[in-house]
Amino acid sequence: MTGNRSTLIARSNSFDRARNSLTLCHLEATVGVRSENQTFVPQQPFQAWLFGPFRVVRGSTEITDQAWTRKSARTLLKWFLLNPGQPFTATELCAVLWPGGNGKSSTKNLHVTLHYLRRVLDPDSPSRSPSRFVRTDATGRYSFNENDWWTDVGEVEWLWRSVQASAERDDHDAAIATLLQLVDHYQRGFLPEELYEDAFAHFRDLHERKHDEALHALLKLYGDRSRRYEVLAFAQRILDRDPYSECAVTALVEVHLAQGNLAAAMSELDGFVQTLRDDLGMQPSPRVIALRRRLSASN
Repeated sequence: MTGNRSTLIARSNSFDRARNSLTLCHLEATVGVRSENQTFVPQQPFQAWLFGPFRVVRGSTEITDQAWTRKSARTLLKWFLLNPGQPFTATELCAVLWPGGNGKSSTKNLHVTLHYLRRVLDPDSPSRSPSRFVRTDATGRYSFNENDWWTDVGEVEWLWRSVQASAERDDHDAAIATLLQLVDHYQRGFLPEELYEDAFAHFRDLHERKHDEALHALLKLYGDRSRRYEVLAFAQRILDRDPYSECAVTALVEVHLAQGNLAAAMSELDGFVQTLRDDLGMQPSPRVIALRRRLSASN
């Protein structure tokens, strides 16, 4: 099953690149409608949240935990929502649900899981009718029809494209507002109930990196606009996630200097240098050394 897992990750990376080629206009059409002030209103009959505890709403009713009588059905839905439209063989889906499991029994369990997933999502459909959501192609591969779905992961994709469009227009205020929305998603945590599930590790790592990217982008935008309070706040957020972030600590030092607080600036930088030495056995970079000399000259 290890080979299948590696293949799934490689295919998922390839599919991510393909999805990234979609235009902003197409994404807006598929995830929902925005009002003039950019407030988002999901239009699809099904909505799913993968940041924070996993939630699914059908119409106006949330599907309760009690309705998910099989954990594997919920896990399979998560996988499908993260890979909309991408076909998978039964063997590949079994590797997601039961890594290292017996092939024959896993395939049988997959059929049962697909049945339970269908009953949860579409409980009123006749038992023998084709599934509205899970499709099977001529080769027996399974894919998920996402046309009736809104997800917060899709919303995040739209927001990143909105950031890019704002940057191309030099509309920094719009970029900041959108980046703040992204950070709001990311700080909820991606599928926290699946923290130790390897199948979702690739997606979690991706969103962790994008979280860092959003925080650094906000730090730069606020710094360029001399918004010191926000620089302090977001530099500290970055350091909470990465105590070895040079750009965050230098941003803090520069704000302390601008406020005339030389003692705080020196304390911040000296503490950072000591942390590098104690934790990593590293010496500060030339940039940090030059900043420390500048502080000493100002003393």
